[in-house]
Amino acid sequence: MNTSDDTSNPFRPTFGVPPAFWVGRAATTEAFRNALRSGPGAFSRSMLISGMRGIGKTVLLNELEDIAAELGWARLRATGRSNLVKELVETSIPRAVQEGGEATRRRINSIGISGVGSLGFSDEAPQGYKPTLATQLRELAESYRETGVLLTVDEVQDARVEDLTELAVAYQDVVRDELNIAIVMAGLPQGVNALLNLPGATFLRRAHLQLLGSFSAENTVVAFHSTAEGSGIELSDAAVRRAVEISRGYPFLVQLVGYLSWNRARQRGATLVESKDIEAIAQEAISVMGVQVHAPAVHGISPTQREFLEVMAAVVDGTEACPIGEVAQALDKPVKSISDTRHRLIQTDLIEPAGYGKVAFTVPYLADYLRATDRLGRID
Repeated sequence: MNTSDDTSNPFRPTFGVPPAFWVGRAATTEAFRNALRSGPGAFSRSMLISGMRGIGKTVLLNELEDIAAELGWARLRATGRSNLVKELVETSIPRAVQEGGEATRRRINSIGISGVGSLGFSDEAPQGYKPTLATQLRELAESYRETGVLLTVDEVQDARVEDLTELAVAYQDVVRDELNIAIVMAGLPQGVNALLNLPGATFLRRAHLQLLGSFSAENTVVAFHSTAEGSGIELSDAAVRRAVEISRGYPFLVQLVGYLSWNRARQRGATLVESKDIEAIAQEAISVMGVQVHAPAVHGISPTQREFLEVMAAVVDGTEACPIGEVAQALDKPVKSISDTRHRLIQTDLIEPAGYGKVAFTVPYLADYLRATDRLGRID
């Protein structure tokens, strides 16, 4: 087998980059595929994906876009980190029009968009007609009446309320006309929860909410074996068992452990990743996880919430359920007085209920990170 430096590492521990081999999320992808095949108003045509950094939100968005493309749907992409409405009106929709070919362009008349050219809407439009997001979406959906239009919004927690309101009005307007349109939004739990409570976010609350978690052990095994297959360096069964234990099914960590161990095997000229390779890179993987996932996850939480998490980390090793009573005792407070902090941490998806009177960390190695750093993220 080829183990030269020219061989590409098949693992991809980079946020938003699709893995070489897709596993898991089958229920979500199947529900979405069925919704697109159904008529207007199908439940999963409106979907909200929530999960921590590194859990695979953007990757899932990409997969859903691919499903839409297979079915002939136009795809519009926007991000909450930009001027969402402007991005759609000036870039995404004009691009979809151009990609739709002559049949689509014939339905569009001359409305100038700076930097794009002369694009616009139906020939019946009166002189002086000024397009809005709603009219653009409707016209595009009319052009794709036989298939449909998919709109995806990543980092939705960063979107302006005004943009979300305009998007909601435009989307609901197209739905009322019984045209084929779907929308999928993805964001971090804390931001998504805040958006769901906004007065103008009714359409978000009606969306099919998908809370992403770690892969099952079975899917994690498949991910390691199938990703490495045919790359020139594969993983032994023993190495995979240890890799599953270390990665705990967390998608980013699966890719990272695979990437680091694959590189180590190549450096020693081997064609098989062994358990010793997994052990050798374990601490590096956990350290990278701290920088890339843990630090952003706890950034912005209140001092009270950080203290709660630090006490949890001191009580358990990070994999066990932590009794709330022990947290309260360590904080020298009644259990009832820390219930609000517990609730807020559950909402941010940093901890989860783990049986009566117990909670557990949701992100692997977060307890280790909390024990090793101070509240500014400095290493102890």
